[in-house]
Amino acid sequence: MIPPIPQPHLAHSIRAELTKAFTLRGIQATLLAALVAPPALALAAGLAFDPSAPSSAAFPRETHGFETAGFGQPLVILLAALIAGTEYVDGQLRTTALATPRRGRVLAAKLIVIAALAILIGLVATTAAVLLKHAALGERGLRIDQFTPGMGWNLLGVALNYLLIAMIAASITVLTRTVVATLVVLVPSVLGLTLSLLGFFPAVRYLPDLAGIQLLTRYPGVGLLEPVAGASVMAGWAALLGGAAWFTFRRRDIAS
Repeated sequence: MIPPIPQPHLAHSIRAELTKAFTLRGIQATLLAALVAPPALALAAGLAFDPSAPSSAAFPRETHGFETAGFGQPLVILLAALIAGTEYVDGQLRTTALATPRRGRVLAAKLIVIAALAILIGLVATTAAVLLKHAALGERGLRIDQFTPGMGWNLLGVALNYLLIAMIAASITVLTRTVVATLVVLVPSVLGLTLSLLGFFPAVRYLPDLAGIQLLTRYPGVGLLEPVAGASVMAGWAALLGGAAWFTFRRRDIAS
């Protein structure tokens, strides 16, 4: 009697997904860009800050640095799509499924890796952006001992937003089996497409990109959902699309 082939544990699958992710140059470059771009933009904005400009008084000092979090979103989306969808391109997914026949475990490992990297980017890049922006502002900025609890909550909000948008991006990639579809659907939205439509179609505030946008930084007076309500709507989208991706991934022919 042939003994059963031992199944890899979830921890083994996670290590395998990390290995695959960090050996691909596209993922390496995207991760590096996501960590570097917001702080670099915040530093540039701080050095170019003009206190006499009318717009400079519109935002409290506590919000400085957080405005660049929106520029990290497209990179988080790209990172999640690459990790979730690269194996569809090169046919490696069939090998992965043979090594780990439990497809739910494969998808869980991918999502855990994506979630961890999204949170890491949100915390590290945003913290660096805030510190650099206030340092560049000099006397017009805040010292570290003047940072408020609200800024800490804002930092956690950015990490939560990145986590949820990454889960949505990964789910769309699994459902469509292509990175391109995810980028076409999500990147224009987070870059301002749906925000520009808000005045004409108020219902777009319930779309995932706008629902949680105030987790990144505040947009007062434009009719967006408040951070807690927006996070709930965004989490609902992530759960709905994640459930659909889970169901589809476990039942669909990988080779198709």
